Amino acid sequence: MTNIIDTITTGAGITSIFSYATSRLYDRLTTEVYNRNARIYSPAGVVSIVIPAFNEEENILTTLKSILSQNILYKYKDYFECIVVDNKSTDRTAEIAKQYCQVISAPRGKLNARDAGIKYASGDIIVSCDADCYYPPNWLNLLIRHFHRKDVVAVHAPFLIQGNFLVRIGYVWAVSLSPISRYRMSGSNSAFLKSAYLAVDGFDLSVDQFDRISIASEEEVYFRRKLCSIGTVIYEVKAPCFTSMRPHGGKAQQDQRMISTSYQKEIVRGERF
Repeated sequence: MTNIIDTITTGAGITSIFSYATSRLYDRLTTEVYNRNARIYSPAGVVSIVIPAFNEEENILTTLKSILSQNILYKYKDYFECIVVDNKSTDRTAEIAKQYCQVISAPRGKLNARDAGIKYASGDIIVSCDADCYYPPNWLNLLIRHFHRKDVVAVHAPFLIQGNFLVRIGYVWAVSLSPISRYRMSGSNSAFLKSAYLAVDGFDLSVDQFDRISIASEEEVYFRRKLCSIGTVIYEVKAPCFTSMRPHGGKAQQDQRMISTSYQKEIVRGERF
């Protein structure tokens, strides 16, 4: 019989162990969020789902259908509203979204769009989404259940990547082991009290809203810090969403030969947040 030490030190053994560990981590992250028949928690208030969108006609339908298919909406439909904030799209984004939810408009800039949607919303709880994501059926139920605690002002959860296999694996490990995920509140997967947003004066809309680093710093880091100063912010690891893997600038901004999609071209022209 082959000694187990010999087995795990071979390439095949290491690969098998890594695959097993990755599978276990992935199951830990996703088992509950895909459980449509899980216990459903009553909402702690009226909930407004806010989705900024700029030229997302290829993705907005998948996003909206996944959100409107949440298990909690079937039981507590009257507690929810969904708002797409069209950020001056030049395609059919607004036309498609109007078939499924409310659509309002806002000046260009991702934070402008989020801010407009939040202030327009009638909900006590704001759920922040992106227009190129898929949200599993038990996601919203898991995310907002924490607001029954009086000290909680916000909840955020990770996102995983659809697309490239190796990148997907990298995200599974990063989300599971890296502390960074816990301290960055993604706009694609978070919720907070509207009253808390107003209490901390919301986002700083003066930042450069066409610079991805500036946006990410304000939306994911500084905003979370402000919320932490007035209450508890929870990281709900069991409620991930799935986002498309699209290039976000970098080398594509430096080399015009790499610009092959409308999404990338909009980044280079400074049109996309």
